[in-house]
Amino acid sequence: MKTKRFLLAGVLVTLVLAGFVSLFASASPDGLESVLLTGCDTAEGEITGGTCVLQAAGDHEIGGAFADYGIAFVDNEILGASLAGVLGVLLTLAVATGLFWLLARGKRTESAGEGA
Repeated sequence: MKTKRFLLAGVLVTLVLAGFVSLFASASPDGLESVLLTGCDTAEGEITGGTCVLQAAGDHEIGGAFADYGIAFVDNEILGASLAGVLGVLLTLAVATGLFWLLARGKRTESAGEGA
């Protein structure tokens, strides 16, 4: 029972942090984006001149529902950032839980087969 409470508390803390900390995601370019912008002039996050690798970049390949630390269909920027953080955590937990469940199930099947 203590393990379930511990895991539930961990999930709740993670969701609260994801909803809150995601609001502080930097709009400034990260290291990779800064390197790709080398040689270009920028103003307000837009390329205004020069030549750099990032000029050849297009939109997000997947469609970008979670692009730029937000959710595309939510008009409120703060709510969109919070929801993106929370949904990202939930998606990650769901995938990880599914993978761990499959791995544990495979081990149980192997153990049952060895005892026969």
